[in-house]
Amino acid sequence: MTTIEETKTEAAVVAELQRQADGEMHVPLKAGEVYLVAKSMEASMATIDTDEYAESPRRKTGARSVTDAASFVAYVNRHADSRTEVYAHANSSKVVGIIDSHDEAGTPGGWQKHRVTLDLEHSKAWAAWAEADGQLFQQDVFADFIDDRYLDVIDPTAARMIDIARSFQAHTKVTFESTIRETSGDVKLNFTEDTAARAGQKGDIEIPARIQLALRPYVGGPIYSIWAHFRYRLRGGAVLLGFKLERPENILEAAFADIVTEIRDGRTDKRDGEETRVHDGIGGVPIFMGRPSA
Repeated sequence: MTTIEETKTEAAVVAELQRQADGEMHVPLKAGEVYLVAKSMEASMATIDTDEYAESPRRKTGARSVTDAASFVAYVNRHADSRTEVYAHANSSKVVGIIDSHDEAGTPGGWQKHRVTLDLEHSKAWAAWAEADGQLFQQDVFADFIDDRYLDVIDPTAARMIDIARSFQAHTKVTFESTIRETSGDVKLNFTEDTAARAGQKGDIEIPARIQLALRPYVGGPIYSIWAHFRYRLRGGAVLLGFKLERPENILEAAFADIVTEIRDGRTDKRDGEETRVHDGIGGVPIFMGRPSA
């Protein structure tokens, strides 16, 4: 299909038709229709689509992106018809709704040009812990991280996490000599003060074997419990500290599956023993596991 790209008004389309036909008579056009015209000086025909000049297009098109399940459901329910279908792909954490997909067998196909995509975004808390996962840090850097993120920890208590952070912040000029693992699994890091005024003074800092976090993997999604194991290394009198999340991929898979369920069935929150309906689902719109072609 050849479209006259240069024309921006219906009057310009009419003028172009006149020039191509080498005629003087005005040819009125109905905006939104397709016309077949003869090319000037050529034994061929061209098509002109005036859809862009109509009050509304012949069919809906568009590619929308939303970031939470409630917005995805609202958009699908606003535009859905019998052709609409949804695809959920766990590995890419994407949900795609094709509003004008193909209908059932024996009916005309859809253009598949009207889509909405749920592009899930990680919460800031999840992103912070995931970025630090598996790394080892100098004690002051680690202390600052714990001090910033202690509200994400549910076991041990926030007060204990603040105490651990401040202990490492207060003992930057020490030599770490050994560790003792307690029967509980917790670890004591033994150190000796390096400052001249307190030379030879010994002490220890106790850190838990693991901590329990409450994190929201995706913005707008549920909160999940995940364990993190503390790690440490003694190197030349210094200590390196970090943690390792316990199978975070399982949490992400569960979070995505719960979001797909929320899209299908809707969401009801419970607070103080009372249930509140947040939003409905997409009802009978089919959901397929996978992803559509581009």
